Amino acid sequence: MYMRICFFIGIVFFCSLRMMGQVEGIVIHPDHSVTFTFKASHARIVQIAGSMFAQRNRIKTPIGSFSKESKKKMKREGDFWTYTTVPLPSEFYTYRYFVDEDTIYLDRNNPNRVRDIDKEFNYFIIGGGIADNYATRNVRHGTLHHVWYPSELNGMKKRRMTIYLPAAYSSGKSSYPVLYLLHGSGGDEDSWTACGRAMQILDNLISQGLCRPMIVVMPNGNVTLAAAPGSDPAHPDVQPDANNVASMFGKFEKSFVKEIVGYVDAHYRTIKNKDGRAIAGLSLGGLHTLYISLNNPEVFDYIGLFSAQTTNALNNKRIQGMRGINDAWNDLKSILPFIGNRGLDKKISSLTEGANNGDLAIYEHMQEKMERLFADPLALYYIAVGKDDFTKKLNDDLRKLLDANAYPYVYHETDGGHTWENWRKYLVDFLPKLFK
Repeated sequence: MYMRICFFIGIVFFCSLRMMGQVEGIVIHPDHSVTFTFKASHARIVQIAGSMFAQRNRIKTPIGSFSKESKKKMKREGDFWTYTTVPLPSEFYTYRYFVDEDTIYLDRNNPNRVRDIDKEFNYFIIGGGIADNYATRNVRHGTLHHVWYPSELNGMKKRRMTIYLPAAYSSGKSSYPVLYLLHGSGGDEDSWTACGRAMQILDNLISQGLCRPMIVVMPNGNVTLAAAPGSDPAHPDVQPDANNVASMFGKFEKSFVKEIVGYVDAHYRTIKNKDGRAIAGLSLGGLHTLYISLNNPEVFDYIGLFSAQTTNALNNKRIQGMRGINDAWNDLKSILPFIGNRGLDKKISSLTEGANNGDLAIYEHMQEKMERLFADPLALYYIAVGKDDFTKKLNDDLRKLLDANAYPYVYHETDGGHTWENWRKYLVDFLPKLFK
């Protein structure tokens, strides 16, 4: 009762101040509707965009639905602009403001901010449901470590990853199982702890005894960047690109076990066998997960595909074709050496490099590799995807392959599309199934 009275007084106080033109920010009402207030005295129009509107602005295509950022017009009240939502379900929501159509502002009175690829947002949490897992609660907390590890990937000397250690790690000598958790295209080693709320989810589930304490390794799967924006002193101004095509040609998957698993096993108290390792990823990270596990059947016993991009369209025939192009081009250069110094040589070489150096072999002979993977029964093969996700058909095709060979798997289908709302839910569902 005391908390309800304080909450009511707070809302009244806020509204009074707002009427006097002194406050901007957000108020979460008892019915879970939310009022946003933004000061822009000289603006012609102010709009609010947020994840709470995305589900109502889908573009449907033959392969699934895409959510476009939706903007809602705010109402002017003197120097202030306001908007009140309908009651919202429990979730982690992001938002930002657009002033005069295209100038983006964040909420100056909300310190809670998160970056998704190259965009920054404010956020708030509506509790009372699934989002209780995403909140920082009064439980024992694990620790995050940002680690630079030696790497030869793309000629780099080192790359960065984020590692979660459970609360009990620092006070004991026990060894722990490890989950390798991979981000999507445009993401980096900070994605799962920012938009994914991985640390809060782990802390809350572990404290309730709902999942086993574990180490979670979140590497940077973007082969063109060594680290998240602002984290690489050698390249402080570098920005990610959502269309991360360069990371779809086998380099990351080929180096993963040697560079990342090897480093983690050497520097942390891990359970150094298949039973003690899991790997999971979303979208592009699902592609990486699929092929890292297929090419290393002895390494991981638990595999999770979240809205996975299950193919890069490079099958055996196409990879052989790229090798043929590379061989023919090299023959032509030997006959006409002068063409080797032209820009065309660089373009063809970059296209066929993966076929020439063996990176693309990662994607060959999928069915034979699948047979080897399931020859020693896995503890868990988990697939999760939304009904409106544009990767839904890709995941359906993968399931047909698994079904045709009677390979066991767990399938989790949800509403919604290719969103962090779903990927957080998949992590909450996946973690309790690990290391039984």
